[in-house]
Amino acid sequence: MVVNITRSRRRTTNKETEEAMLAWSVLQDLVGVLAAALLFALLGSGSGSPWKLVGGLVAFILVVIGAAWILPRLLVRLRNEHDIFLLVSVASGLVLAGLGARFFGVPLALAAFVAGLAIGESPEAAEARRRILPFRDLFAVLFFVAIGSLIDPGQLGRAWPWILALLTMLIVFKVAPTYLLARLARLAQVRPLQLAVGLGQVGEFSFVIASVGVAAGALPQPLHTAVLVTVLISIGISSTAVRLVRRRPEAQRDPA
Repeated sequence: MVVNITRSRRRTTNKETEEAMLAWSVLQDLVGVLAAALLFALLGSGSGSPWKLVGGLVAFILVVIGAAWILPRLLVRLRNEHDIFLLVSVASGLVLAGLGARFFGVPLALAAFVAGLAIGESPEAAEARRRILPFRDLFAVLFFVAIGSLIDPGQLGRAWPWILALLTMLIVFKVAPTYLLARLARLAQVRPLQLAVGLGQVGEFSFVIASVGVAAGALPQPLHTAVLVTVLISIGISSTAVRLVRRRPEAQRDPA
């Protein structure tokens, strides 16, 4: 969603704000991986000790690092084979995610995220992203359709207090600190309010953490529904409001 904000034809963000927004969101994802790994180790799935679960995650990360070293060298040889290049680049992430879930006991969502994060950093992977760019909007639509299909309407009556609480926490613990930190850091040419509003959404990685909680029985169904609804509301408001937040024109200087 942050990438879509920075690439929208109707965006009002400047280059510096867009770069700060992307860097901030990547840092959030990295912290999210560590949080999910910790939660996974503490809650587990009832199939093994926390140490065994952590060991499986570490082993999977080592496999992904190896794949991240091999894949770019393979894609270089397939650069001129358009169809095979695209199939290999996409299938590699799916295969790694399946290996993590099947053989290392890592939740599928977490395995897919770690695999994508590792193999998506090479220039060859950037070329693959460029080739599937026409499907970006389609994937964004499917993302919202998938979330909507997961929401249980019967739980909305009990979920609304959680929704209000989550939205309040989002503003207090994410939007406000982001704005204050950006102001204190005095980032050159970065618009603090626009940066905070653009990042004022519950990221898709929250599904990874929520899925681990649901699988472990630690997350009640009303709260899970509230998380899904909060994601939809926050993304909708953030991606729209970020275009409305602009820097005020500088006051005209007195020529005298």
